[in-house]
Amino acid sequence: MKKNVFLVMILFNLLYLISCSNQIPEFDKNSAFKFLNEQCELGYRFPGTEEIELCRNYIVSELEKHTSDITKQEFEIFSDSVFYEGVNIIAEFYPEMSRRILLGAHYDTREWADKDTISANHYKPVLGANDGASGVAVLLEIARIISSEQPAQYGVDLVFFDLEDAGNYIEMDTWCLGSKYFAENFKGQKPEKAIIVDLIGDKDLQIFMESFSYQSSPSLTNEIWSIAKELGFTEFIPKLKYKIYDDHLSLIREGFNAVDIIDRDYPYWHTVHDTPDKCSAESLYKVGQVLLNLIYREK
Repeated sequence: MKKNVFLVMILFNLLYLISCSNQIPEFDKNSAFKFLNEQCELGYRFPGTEEIELCRNYIVSELEKHTSDITKQEFEIFSDSVFYEGVNIIAEFYPEMSRRILLGAHYDTREWADKDTISANHYKPVLGANDGASGVAVLLEIARIISSEQPAQYGVDLVFFDLEDAGNYIEMDTWCLGSKYFAENFKGQKPEKAIIVDLIGDKDLQIFMESFSYQSSPSLTNEIWSIAKELGFTEFIPKLKYKIYDDHLSLIREGFNAVDIIDRDYPYWHTVHDTPDKCSAESLYKVGQVLLNLIYREK
């Protein structure tokens, strides 16, 4: 009898350890929202300003708490009659792992609120609480989590893109300059999955499938929305709605398996009203938790 009890206890402990190894970490929405607010407190973070340099330093200082594998990818580019100096920030977690996931977001904000309903605001800058800070906030929180809880099968690369938001609406190639440079100069084996997050802090979150993503990476798109459905996140709507020129398209053009998670139905996009009060910690949580499931689930 004692021997049987002992065997049962061993079996129970093994099952417990196995279940623990497959647990998905919990995304901390309050920590993420703090990251969002702290970026906005730096000011308007558009190219050429002291504030964007402060934002770069802020991102690097947060990443340095969790990894020493950080690269500043500096580049120069002439676009739309303007010379830009950009910096992509790349953080590697568990570089020894061959299977990898890339998560990306842009950290620059728009210099002109040219979609504002008041024409006098068109030459004012955008604070970029949702369009910029929200994606960075989710990535920084994921950096904190994965540094202490190693995924079973994936290494993770976080890329913070510069110069996403300096384009004009006529020439699409004037947008997403940082991701274009990153993708065109990428060396080595591409990650199995690449996900861009943008405009994901909206209080009224509605994330439809994006058409370029689905056309190039239908399996990854379906996987992401299936995870959201399983988690009960109805904000992820499994229908195609927009073709969006975003950082994922730079990756797709260079052969990456890439998907954009974006809420394009944000009424404050490129207006002076894109401020933290329009954003929600709960929205950051739902996107972040889907990404953690993508990283940590055994497959």
